[in-house]
Amino acid sequence: MADGRAPNSTTGDRPASWMEIFRCFQVALDPRKLLVAAAGILVMSFLWWLLSVIFHSKAPEPSEPQYQNNTIQRELGDKKKPDGSNYTEDDFRQIATERYSTDFEEWRVLDSLAGTRGRLSTMPWDEYRGPNPFLFVTDVISGTAQDRANAITGFVSGSVPVLVEPLVKMLIPVAKLISPGVNFKTRLYLFLILLANVAVWAFCAGVITRIAAVQLANKGPISLKQAVRFVAKRYTAYLGAPLVPLVIIGACVVGLIVYGLVGLIPVIGDLVVFGLGLPVLIVGGAVMAVFLVGLVGYPLMYCTLSAEGDQSDTFDALSRSINYVYQSPWHYIWYWLVAIFYGAAVTLFILFFCSLTVYVGKWAAGLTASTVWTDRKPEYLFIYAPESFGWKELLTKDSPYAVRGQWQKVENNPSGREVYKYDPVNANTYAQARKEFYAYNTWGAGIVCFWLTLMFLMMLGFSYSFFWTAATVIYFLMRKKVDEAELDEVFLDEEEPVVPPAPPKLAEGTGAPPAPTTSLPVITAPVVPPVAPPVPVPPPPLPPIPVVDLSPPVPPPATIPFTPPAAEPKAFDAPKAFDAPKAFDPPKPDDDKPVA
Repeated sequence: MADGRAPNSTTGDRPASWMEIFRCFQVALDPRKLLVAAAGILVMSFLWWLLSVIFHSKAPEPSEPQYQNNTIQRELGDKKKPDGSNYTEDDFRQIATERYSTDFEEWRVLDSLAGTRGRLSTMPWDEYRGPNPFLFVTDVISGTAQDRANAITGFVSGSVPVLVEPLVKMLIPVAKLISPGVNFKTRLYLFLILLANVAVWAFCAGVITRIAAVQLANKGPISLKQAVRFVAKRYTAYLGAPLVPLVIIGACVVGLIVYGLVGLIPVIGDLVVFGLGLPVLIVGGAVMAVFLVGLVGYPLMYCTLSAEGDQSDTFDALSRSINYVYQSPWHYIWYWLVAIFYGAAVTLFILFFCSLTVYVGKWAAGLTASTVWTDRKPEYLFIYAPESFGWKELLTKDSPYAVRGQWQKVENNPSGREVYKYDPVNANTYAQARKEFYAYNTWGAGIVCFWLTLMFLMMLGFSYSFFWTAATVIYFLMRKKVDEAELDEVFLDEEEPVVPPAPPKLAEGTGAPPAPTTSLPVITAPVVPPVAPPVPVPPPPLPPIPVVDLSPPVPPPATIPFTPPAAEPKAFDAPKAFDAPKAFDPPKPDDDKPVA
């Protein structure tokens, strides 16, 4: 693991400021992030559409057997009313009507989500997201006061929510799950929608936030392959971080369901379960409320894992996201308000720029046909253009294929639900022009639709890329505020060693001719033995230190006449020869010699 702090980083010396959010625009425009976001939008929409097809069903009919009087009578049997009287035909009819109304309202909830052009079943290129930005700008500049009011209202209600679309897409299933009037089938559908959303964006948002974290911390370039490998290695943590609070909420719900079963017992349920035991319900509700409110910090979970790497895990990401929201809620709200308003401005610019690019290109290419062959004007190639953001209306304007969008009820749908749908301005002219299509016209329009859809997904992906990039900046700011960590602290993986590619093998017959088999004398250079380093010459030995004899000198033998003792005269022996004293060894006196 490499150290997360660069010695020459410039972000560590800057104070944590909300103006760091203004860096998100340039970072979010990274084509790699746009591509990952577009892929995530496409996969998520397909999974939602598939689940909608599986769970959606037709509306209940009053003529079905479960809503008939004889069915109600058979189910009640011999039961009496609370007042002791018997049920009548009017009572059976009223019960059947109430049952049908309840089932129909529950079906309407599912139909609004999974039905035709439902909120969760519509593909991204057909979803209503407000007026076309190019038409919005032109209406604001050159339109009347009423045109300006309508354009601004439509933009605020349709286009601004696109910026927080990732968070909205996450919270819609959660909000519907806990709403009243939702049956078990719809709740199962919403739960699977939520799982699909988490599974897709745990990977895609992880890649986007990982690239953004490294770029925002000025840690050098990071490739898409490195980011994908980083997230794939920790995908379980990315997947589990938002699921843990949902599992805790689900466990509380199951526990309260079992608790409510006991409450069905007469007397015990009234007095004990819901009477004396009401604090149990309050505690369970408080736990669920804490995690539901904490889901507002859901974007910070992926940012935590992307910035901290091996130093974090599922529970650390969950803990940080909830703690940051509760410890500094006003800063968190302020940062997101700045990101939303700033993001709305830059998103409008991107939407306007992309719409203007396609429109001006089509307009310039059609000038030739306008003067030479009007039937070959390219508007007919845009009949399959995406309807979202009014692209189809913009690219077919002032042609036989022109369309206009308006709110209208869904056909053959008893719920009365309205959707924003585009219809031909002149139905007869449109039908006549379509009859004159050749096969190559249809195929050409299909190919144009493919490229337009790809560009549309990249354009829509900018809002997702900006959202997750802003979430990364907000995570750094909240971490600085709560944990006092520097903005440039980010986990970096050890770089894998680069293995040079092996040289390509030559095909048989294409390489150099083989060497002849005749042996030739090989002359080799004489081997020069290595020169040994010179041996250092030891210095000459020092002369021995002279030894000075400090012992007292030995007296010479006596030469004067000596008178022996009177008792026994004895001749004086000659002095004995003695060895020279050794160095540093003083001579020992001879006891036999007289002392002078």
